[in-house]
Amino acid sequence: MASSSFSVIGKGLDAGRRQVARVKYPHRFVVLSKTGVKYGSFLSLGLFLCSSLCLGQDAAPVNLDFSPQKETTRQNSRDVATAAEQHGVYDLRVRYVKVEGRWVGNLPLPLAAGDRLTREKLSATMAALRDAITSSSNTSYGLHSKGEVGVLYIDVNYDSTPSDGTVGVIFRPFYIDISLVQVGNNVLPIPRSPWPTFYQNVPEPLLALNPTVGFTYDRVFGSAISASLGGNLVPLFSKDKTFETTHELDLIAEGTKSLEESFYRADGGLTYTVHHNSSFLQELNFSGRFDGLKEPLGNSEHTRNAGAANLGLKLKLAPNTHLTLNAGYRRTSDDFLDGDTSLETNTTANEQTARLLLDTIPPSINGFLRAAFWQESGWETGSGNAYQRFVGRAGYEKEVAVAPNQTIGIEIVAGGGRATGNIPSYASFFGGNAPGQFLYDSPNATALMNMPSGPIIRSLGENEARLRDANGRTIGGDSFWHVNLNVTLPIPAWSMPLIPNELTDIPDANGNPISIKELLRRQIDVTGPSMLAAVLQGQGLSAAEAARRAKQILQEVTPATHFIIDDANLYSIKPLIMVDTAGMSGRGGSSETWLAAGAGVQLTVVTAKFEFGYMRTLSGPTFGQQGNAFVRLVFQNLF
Repeated sequence: MASSSFSVIGKGLDAGRRQVARVKYPHRFVVLSKTGVKYGSFLSLGLFLCSSLCLGQDAAPVNLDFSPQKETTRQNSRDVATAAEQHGVYDLRVRYVKVEGRWVGNLPLPLAAGDRLTREKLSATMAALRDAITSSSNTSYGLHSKGEVGVLYIDVNYDSTPSDGTVGVIFRPFYIDISLVQVGNNVLPIPRSPWPTFYQNVPEPLLALNPTVGFTYDRVFGSAISASLGGNLVPLFSKDKTFETTHELDLIAEGTKSLEESFYRADGGLTYTVHHNSSFLQELNFSGRFDGLKEPLGNSEHTRNAGAANLGLKLKLAPNTHLTLNAGYRRTSDDFLDGDTSLETNTTANEQTARLLLDTIPPSINGFLRAAFWQESGWETGSGNAYQRFVGRAGYEKEVAVAPNQTIGIEIVAGGGRATGNIPSYASFFGGNAPGQFLYDSPNATALMNMPSGPIIRSLGENEARLRDANGRTIGGDSFWHVNLNVTLPIPAWSMPLIPNELTDIPDANGNPISIKELLRRQIDVTGPSMLAAVLQGQGLSAAEAARRAKQILQEVTPATHFIIDDANLYSIKPLIMVDTAGMSGRGGSSETWLAAGAGVQLTVVTAKFEFGYMRTLSGPTFGQQGNAFVRLVFQNLF
């Protein structure tokens, strides 16, 4: 096997800093810089003031391109030539040429079946493959669709069997996706692929809409099919396929429909986003959305149709730390079918909404921490009734390495909420299994934009946990709390490393071959900072300031790179242990607490994540059944 290229390329940042760099040579490193609220009106005013101040900041450098040193290029050529000679494959007839990747299609290369394998042909093919992966059009699609930085390393294998004077040449590009937009994706156990995507071969609607499909099961909501579409519509209609802009128009469409019940959830809308080159303000967005749902609430049913307008800001507080602020207005029409009396009421209301969402990877512990706060104020039309709701939730996930590519996953989610005023029945809190995944959902997903409906109790169905008043009538809670724990255990035979711990033909200082993992780590940890500092100094910064800025920028990718290289898996099957505890209280002093435990299995593989579990109520009301089996299967990362 002969290693032949290492590059770090910009696969995508927020559009305001989407400067595409072409990487044509080995050992090039490219960093693309990118562009408790009681009354929600205060938060809305704060968003407008902050946007005005932030947009006035000076822009940071937008393109830091590390040109290769001549000696590095010559050394790489010698490595390729030496490896091919060691395998004795020069001058053999090429039996086949294979490129491992996603959506490879018909990729034209200088080397083809029937050719004689020569040093010149091999070198030209490597250059063509690098250009195809890191071309302006390919990275431009990656910029618009995923928003990631990519680490590229190309390995070459030779198939000399049968011994008939021919050879098969296998190019194996390893491509590590590192997100500078949704930082949790860097350290969470999510579907990943080690291979690059040849975006020029992916259908354009798929690129623009980035669909996901899924299946869930819950004892109350039933079996359900879900789907989502979302992405920037501008490239879909642009004739210039390397189109770069600081403006985006994103489609948002999500839906879930129960197969056994009449329940459903649907959300759709458009978001207009302005990206900025400031290192502090990442984006300013305006959105219009429509929500429709029919859901269980205790033994009752709630149907809602709502239109909403929203203003949002995304701030970068520190490396791997993003704060999203949202404030908006919503007009709602709600039908509530009371399960005790069978009476149906219809109300309309005006609501002011606000949300704060913090995503961070703490540098000392390198797990993913997410915290959110939601606030709503509502006024029912006609009646004059007013109410307010507040909910806070925080979660932390950490993969603790116990062996190479074997980790114990620890996930903790905790939260609480309170409602005050003349609370309508549908706005009270009801507990049960959650429809979304707090730590894994996109910040703009409906499950995170909307306020949680109550405590997470997975031994019960969705919104099944309720209270009884003094007359025995079903009511929701005025306040709640919950703590949820997940632990996943590794089984070596049931997993495969994302990056293989294979040796290359590149020697270290002692003449020992370097593994692919070591090569990727060294390039990020050692070569990257020094080359970045040199480029910054060449742009006019002092040596001290250049070193400081280089360290700051590299902090953005180093923790993620280490996890993905050392611990991430191509696929893994893990046993899952779960514990929930929660409480809820309401009018007249009514209150309940729950304790539940259970087990399940978690499967993560390339384009899908599957979770199955069974939780049993150990204490607290069971509402007829002590346990709840739930299933969640999501197909994503399709390209």
